[in-house]
Amino acid sequence: MSDDLISALLAALQVSPDNDALRVQVVRELLKARRWSEALENSTPLRVGAHKALAQLAAARVSLAAGEIEVARALYKDAITLDRKMIDENLEAELEGSTKLTVGSVPTEKLEMEAHEDENRLRITFAEIGGMDQLKEKIRLSILYPLQKPEIYAAYGKKIGGGLLLYGPPGCGKTHLARATAGEIGANFYTLSLNEVLSMWLGESEKQLANLFSTARNNAPAVIFIDEVDALGGKRSDMQSHSTRAIVSQFLVEMDGIVAQNQKVMILGATNMPWNVDSALRRPGRFDKVLFVPPPDKPAREQILGIHCKGRKLDGTVRLADIAAKTDHFSGADLAHVVELATERALADALKSGNLRDVTSADFQSALKESRPSTMEWLRRAKNYVNFANQDGMYDDLDAYLEKARIR
Repeated sequence: MSDDLISALLAALQVSPDNDALRVQVVRELLKARRWSEALENSTPLRVGAHKALAQLAAARVSLAAGEIEVARALYKDAITLDRKMIDENLEAELEGSTKLTVGSVPTEKLEMEAHEDENRLRITFAEIGGMDQLKEKIRLSILYPLQKPEIYAAYGKKIGGGLLLYGPPGCGKTHLARATAGEIGANFYTLSLNEVLSMWLGESEKQLANLFSTARNNAPAVIFIDEVDALGGKRSDMQSHSTRAIVSQFLVEMDGIVAQNQKVMILGATNMPWNVDSALRRPGRFDKVLFVPPPDKPAREQILGIHCKGRKLDGTVRLADIAAKTDHFSGADLAHVVELATERALADALKSGNLRDVTSADFQSALKESRPSTMEWLRRAKNYVNFANQDGMYDDLDAYLEKARIR
């Protein structure tokens, strides 16, 4: 279906080559289909207009596919500087995975240089994240203020450091919040996942984990972000492999700062399954602060819808605030899907009639009838943990959200 849609769009573009809105849609569909070269070719006329950022994004994709990592990084940085709505988490992950802190044969000095100069340039701040004001303030109190006002904390004998664990349904912005936290304080940002440290050689995984923490300490202030922390810091009692348990133990040592002080090194973890995280990781000095990241609230949903509607022709009947009001519990990915469904309905009419029309409120109403929030399964499952495993109050934020949302 996607190939048929692209073929129809390309045919329409040949008839109307000066239609920028149509060209933008063609480039977007080609990027979604991972047809990088065609996306770049068709984006060329956009390089001198209001859609230059999209053209730069297409060029970044082609450069990355060709192995030109530095060129791709520069093009992507230019794209998001021109238009923050071009932020592409998948592309960022691929760019991050291409320099890395993972190859044991790379000297530590080079790792430090690459991490410091390359990996930490793609930043956002809280200004780019709509809504979630209460959550942002909690992060400020836990992470930002200690680094911004160290003299006050020192006066009270409080050390600056520690960890914050973010948990919640998939697709609700945990990674974006972590990046924005680093961006707010101008800190270097390092990502870590299990596949980055695992090695077949005995002791090598622990060494690479230690190298990452050492790099962050040498470039403080720094934020280390650990996605899917339950994979790296899962319950050791559930692990059969001695080597995997050894990695978790090394992780605990690094978080404690036993090898070196973790002053001005903040550690953010994210997980969809906090109940699978080893309880030792939640002791004081480790992930001693735990925050629930709920599905986006109404202001955030309206902004997310605006991001995904950029470059699409909407008629005057479309009110994003009204759509946001009807999408309780929708994740960012769910909202993107709603926009795609509405756009495809307009495209289907255009393909039948040959006349291009704007996306209307009726298209969105039809899309909403076909859509359901993907977070509900997670929220209902989480209700069981709140009911039976919240003796220490870890899930109080989640409990309050479930009660307010009347999740049963």
